[in-house]
Amino acid sequence: MGALSGVSNRRLNIVISAWICIALGTSLLLYDNSMFSLSLSAPLSIGGVILLILGLFMSDEDGKTTIRDDSWTPSASIMPDVGRPMFRIDTTLDEPIRTSILCGRCAIIEWVDGKKPSSFTCPSCGTELWFSEEE
Repeated sequence: MGALSGVSNRRLNIVISAWICIALGTSLLLYDNSMFSLSLSAPLSIGGVILLILGLFMSDEDGKTTIRDDSWTPSASIMPDVGRPMFRIDTTLDEPIRTSILCGRCAIIEWVDGKKPSSFTCPSCGTELWFSEEE
């Protein structure tokens, strides 16, 4: 609960509450078809529909700004040798697009601007990690 304690999920809570109201109103009407159950289930279901529409059209941001951590780097660790060179590639999704390549033999991380290159040789140990003839 520590990392998520300050997070507000107002939109999700409203949508879940809406579906619960709709389900309760419908089940009450189906369980007992009397005038009393109709007088309870109709406002409950209509309120659920209103909450659902409100929740679906709410903005996700709620006035918050997201903080991007540009200093993130993958953990450098030696990977087990399985008969071929092991490596790990991480590519950012947002601009600027950068790719980190972790060599599993020497645990060195290299950064490349752009997406995954068609071939890569580790500058530290000289191991060819991959070579793609398609590109």
